[in-house]
Amino acid sequence: MHDGLGSLYASARARITEMTAGLSDEAANQTCPATPEWTVHDVVAHLRGITEDVRTGNLDGVTTDPWTAAQVARHQHSSLSNLLAGWTQDAPILESVLSSGEPGVPVRAVFDLYAHEADLRGALGLEASLPEHFGQWAIPIIAGGFVAEVRAADLPAVRVVTTEGDEIGASDAPVTLRASRFELFRSLLGRRSAAQVAAYDWGNADPTQYLKHFFTFGPRDTDLVE
Repeated sequence: MHDGLGSLYASARARITEMTAGLSDEAANQTCPATPEWTVHDVVAHLRGITEDVRTGNLDGVTTDPWTAAQVARHQHSSLSNLLAGWTQDAPILESVLSSGEPGVPVRAVFDLYAHEADLRGALGLEASLPEHFGQWAIPIIAGGFVAEVRAADLPAVRVVTTEGDEIGASDAPVTLRASRFELFRSLLGRRSAAQVAAYDWGNADPTQYLKHFFTFGPRDTDLVE
């Protein structure tokens, strides 16, 4: 899939550009429910800032909170149009790296972009969705991480089954978690509360012992329904 990672990034970038170009100041300054410390403008500033930092080699502390906060801060007074123009100019560098197949390709940038695309859709009142081509690639990776965490914790094995037909984990696992790709993606990346994940279909299993191994980021303190 490495050859397609740059294309995955570029397609999400195009959709975000389309949905945010021409937004009023009021719309740009509204808070994203999924990232309550950031506005729509802040999210775009972060995404633009990543490609700027890749171009300039500013990668000390990459992916940390101070690194991302600096991206938002330095573009605090940039217009959305300038942010989008800068993103368009610098993104091909990152997209080329993503498609290279080289060791250490920053696949996290793709996950981050699709997470923020969903964040922005929620903030702007657009229908929640997860592109199929992305879900087919991403869900086995992040759900597979959860399955591996469970195995390492010596808990009864779990299999994850999506409503779209993905099956991650051993078919004879005693516990089966069923959810949509969208719900899994949003919850594994911290956009759902522990209570929301506990309410998923876990069959007859008690999910409590699995929750501390479930979230790649998160969980949220409060419920988020999208």
